[in-house]
Amino acid sequence: MKKIALIAFLVVVLLCSCDGNTKVKIAYEHPECYSVGNATIMQPVNKISIDWVAGAVSIQYSNGNSFRIREESDSTLTDSLRMRYYIDEDGELEIKFCQNGNYRNGRLVDINKRLVVEVPHDASLDDVNIDMVDGLINYDSVWCHELNLDVVNVATTVWTPTLPDEINVDAVKATLRLFVANTAGVTLEMDGIKTSLDSKLPVRKEGKKTVIGDGHCRVDIDAVSSEVYINKLNEQ
Repeated sequence: MKKIALIAFLVVVLLCSCDGNTKVKIAYEHPECYSVGNATIMQPVNKISIDWVAGAVSIQYSNGNSFRIREESDSTLTDSLRMRYYIDEDGELEIKFCQNGNYRNGRLVDINKRLVVEVPHDASLDDVNIDMVDGLINYDSVWCHELNLDVVNVATTVWTPTLPDEINVDAVKATLRLFVANTAGVTLEMDGIKTSLDSKLPVRKEGKKTVIGDGHCRVDIDAVSSEVYINKLNEQ
């Protein structure tokens, strides 16, 4: 298990279990390079990285030929609490929850921010990375080579007719539900404490690995107090 990452997760869990006055520090490099708020992005994007504190994240295909990002909230957002985004020269779209600064944990949770990322059907995504504490992730059908999730107290649902080549998950107090095709191939390695796996597709054991079908998609899970479910796509 990735001990350092796991310890960091547990520290975050302890912080988030405190009252709403607990201070949370948002910090990332070169904040002056980031734009603010909703956007339609016409330039090529081949990687998406999302740092979201709490609320919900949805990634889905769009009806158009551009990337679109938007946020919704139960509150009127001050400028400091609006999302930031930046596209680097290599085509990576980086999305941050808000402006750098120190915030009350309760304030970040109470605004209930919801991020929607719409991806054009002809996009070719290498990686999608989501770091999140406290909330929901809905990943609907968008294909990428590699999906990476670092989550604490997050319920994630992935609908995927065609699995990525690789899915990596670091999780604490989380739930992951994969809805996959009947013909899906998965090779799953899970290292966890108080973590369970339930599959509606036939599985076989190959040493420490759990294999479904041809085993094409490698799924690596390091988790504590979490549940993993593999369901058939048509059983929703």
